[in-house]
Amino acid sequence: MVNIGKYDEGFLLQRAEEIVVAKTQGSRVFDADAESAIPRFQPQELDIGSILGKGGFCTVNEVSKISLLDGGANDNAMETEAAHILQDRNYMAQNYLRKGKDSRYAVKSLSPSLMKDPERFVAGIIDLVIETKFLSIIRHPNIIKMRAISTESPFSRGYYLVLDRLYDTMSVRINAWKAQKSFTTGIGKVRDLRGAKKKELWIDRLMVSYDICMALKYLHDNNIVYRDLKPDNIGFDVRGDVKLFDFGLAKEMRPEDLVSDDLYDMSGNTGSLRYMAPEVARRMPYNHTVDVYSFSILLWQIMSLETPFATYDVSKHSELVVHGTDRPAINKNWSPNLCSLLSLGWSGNISERPDFEYISGVLRQEFSPFISDAEACALDESSKTAKSIQNR
Repeated sequence: MVNIGKYDEGFLLQRAEEIVVAKTQGSRVFDADAESAIPRFQPQELDIGSILGKGGFCTVNEVSKISLLDGGANDNAMETEAAHILQDRNYMAQNYLRKGKDSRYAVKSLSPSLMKDPERFVAGIIDLVIETKFLSIIRHPNIIKMRAISTESPFSRGYYLVLDRLYDTMSVRINAWKAQKSFTTGIGKVRDLRGAKKKELWIDRLMVSYDICMALKYLHDNNIVYRDLKPDNIGFDVRGDVKLFDFGLAKEMRPEDLVSDDLYDMSGNTGSLRYMAPEVARRMPYNHTVDVYSFSILLWQIMSLETPFATYDVSKHSELVVHGTDRPAINKNWSPNLCSLLSLGWSGNISERPDFEYISGVLRQEFSPFISDAEACALDESSKTAKSIQNR
């Protein structure tokens, strides 16, 4: 153990554990059995490759090789679960590369810089443990899959998650769409006389938006509010399927947190300001509709390929958006249904915001004319994503 700032590391880890216990006590979502069924890897079993990304608390590295040692099953796992765990470990060790070249997996661990800041160290530990609990019970094709965790205690600085590797973030993809769009306007129109490429890009963005919507619908159906929707928390796997990741700020909506009229007492000022619902920024009680607001801002960004509130500083955003009614300008060339959806979704009146069942219906209506009946049927299978049927 070492000192972090003026605090002993052991004291901070104990404090993090106490906070996690308080946050998760009485949960109707988390499942200890599901956690015990997760495969585990010792640090020396994983060859850690290059850095793929950095967040507020964690660093993500690719896994360049997996070399198995004995073990890997949790002592609390049932005998049948232990067999499955060993099978999963063997599969991962044999298939850590896709087609012999692309890394399939990534490791998410605490950033070394947290060792200088006690408050951020505790927050980072809490985020990783909470994310473990959520990802152990979440099963959706548009949410990142946790494949394994560390053999070390969750309340240690050496703890990590093993996740499916992602190859793009939404921020990168938006820039790519913007570059492609430039070939369908101006001089580029000569190469796209019938507008086929422009239409293809539009449908592509609608389908990605639909898949994000379905991931959020799944969370809400399971009484989970995400609270941190933004381009940097959305990625794409090697097949191009969109994946929601980073569940450190996700929160279970529990009856005991209700204060009135379907509003919950949850921490305010949570998430990224540009996509944050006004009631969260104002530290008021809120509910699942905060994700609808964030999604609506993101949807506008995906369809317009522009950054929302790009010229606003914190003070201007607070005055005009959080405490005002400023919202991004909607393109009048978009369909009436899409325009209406955006206006309702980012309404300051939370009772006007639609749920994701409604939103998914509107988005599907937007791209349905461009897909076949067979593709529509495939989309109705819970394991299929809009992007996967488009890529077939």
